[in-house]
Amino acid sequence: AALPGGAAQDLNRLELGIHDLAEMKTLSGVTLVFDPTKIIMLYVLPRSPGRGLVTHIVGLAGGAQEIDEPAESFLERLHLKPYFVALTLPDGAPVSVKASAVSFLRAIEPWDHTRSEAKSTVNAGSRPIFVKEEVATIRDAINALRRQNRDETGRK
Repeated sequence: AALPGGAAQDLNRLELGIHDLAEMKTLSGVTLVFDPTKIIMLYVLPRSPGRGLVTHIVGLAGGAQEIDEPAESFLERLHLKPYFVALTLPDGAPVSVKASAVSFLRAIEPWDHTRSEAKSTVNAGSRPIFVKEEVATIRDAINALRRQNRDETGRK
């Protein structure tokens, strides 16, 4: 089924009209000019002991792009924070997932090979992401983001 004309126009505006191309420098020293709307997930992991944290950005290439910039400030700098939901990986690491990239979520099943701390699987960008939050909590957070963005779009 096709989207009604207005809905398709709104999607195009959201994907193309709000964000300019942006720049970031990876840990390997490569400067990337990229489309911020393609980012589906950011997570933070520690470097070797005593060397701080690394932000991993997923959705721009086959693997994660690693940067020194903290995930929160990266999302704020690119004006992406209103489109991401904050979750927690089973090991306690923070992960931010683009709400519109989530195709489904479900409770952990016996066949899932993950840590016992995981309560749900979020599928975003064809990737299963195991997280500590319950399905209802994630659903409510994503719906709240969608309502907030819908309300802001309606006011413009």
